[in-house]
Amino acid sequence: MRSLDAPLPRSQNSARRPSPDQGSVVIVGGYGAVGSIAAVALAERGIHVTVAGRDLGRAQRLARRLPGLIHPQRVDIDQVDQIDRLLDGAAVVIMCVERHNEQVARSCLERGIHFVEVSATAEVLDGIERLDALAKRAGATAVLSVGLAPGLTNVLARQCVARLPSATSLDVTVLLGLSGDHGPDSVRWTMDNLAASRGGRGAQRKRVPLPGFGRRTAYPFPFADQHTLTRTLGIPVTTRVCFDSAAVTSVLFGLRAAGLFRIMDRLGATSALAAGSTRLRLGGDRFVVQATAVDGTGAAVTSAVTGRQECRATAVVAAQVAEQLVRQPSRPGVWHLDQVVDPNEFLHELGQHDLAVHHEI
Repeated sequence: MRSLDAPLPRSQNSARRPSPDQGSVVIVGGYGAVGSIAAVALAERGIHVTVAGRDLGRAQRLARRLPGLIHPQRVDIDQVDQIDRLLDGAAVVIMCVERHNEQVARSCLERGIHFVEVSATAEVLDGIERLDALAKRAGATAVLSVGLAPGLTNVLARQCVARLPSATSLDVTVLLGLSGDHGPDSVRWTMDNLAASRGGRGAQRKRVPLPGFGRRTAYPFPFADQHTLTRTLGIPVTTRVCFDSAAVTSVLFGLRAAGLFRIMDRLGATSALAAGSTRLRLGGDRFVVQATAVDGTGAAVTSAVTGRQECRATAVVAAQVAEQLVRQPSRPGVWHLDQVVDPNEFLHELGQHDLAVHHEI
């Protein structure tokens, strides 16, 4: 699979009519924060798109933005027969929800349908990785770690190791904007992981220089990229997170250290907190994803990507991967993003999507 192509059109007037001989891209959770942006981007590139989920009204409202280009469909993925009907005529499925991911992936791959997963949860990705033999038998491709972290972080990490082949460890840092375009599912995922984990084994908080923000304290956090990259790159990888407000970062991780989030989780209060936090405006919408590889002599290389609106960036990456699978499928099997794109080409093309790439030795 090649890396990102030309920039996705943003004007409805630039939409191309779908080709009748190509399959559609089905987006499960297609009217959410990531799925809706990916749906519009793909439709404007001339791809048949079906946006699916339990709320048909939301799917219909999105479809009205591009009449004839986006098809709304109600689906409850708790019902196996509804999944089967949803896949009729599909070429690619993008999974933008965290429910029955492995089951949906299996249903796709059994039918030779390509699959794109945007989940950041290690257990979800591990389950789909186990379907590699099935994907190869069926001639289908599943691409995992599609988004920011995992996703861009994986690509940056692989590029850093290529620049420093003697690397013996790798640090990934993610800075998130508190007032970005992330939806309630993204906030809930963050809250759940604040409650569930203190970070990687033996990992400590660290002061990290980040482009545009200076030195920030980042805390270990259980993004899936560190588990995947430790295995695929063969060196220990730690991912840390902070927010654009240093004060909020300090408060949140202080509360985590005190066990407050675990108590709230046991009381069932994290969902309410997540819902309320989406209405707060405590910071901006800028983000940074960065990787630093270090070897035994102390030599280090760093690569980073900066931009605005995390969900938009995730959606752009997901749409590009899905379009490539429709037009020119990759090798069959289950792969992570950094295994199916050329890191240098991929990062070079990001500039066309209002994302800046930073390299430092």
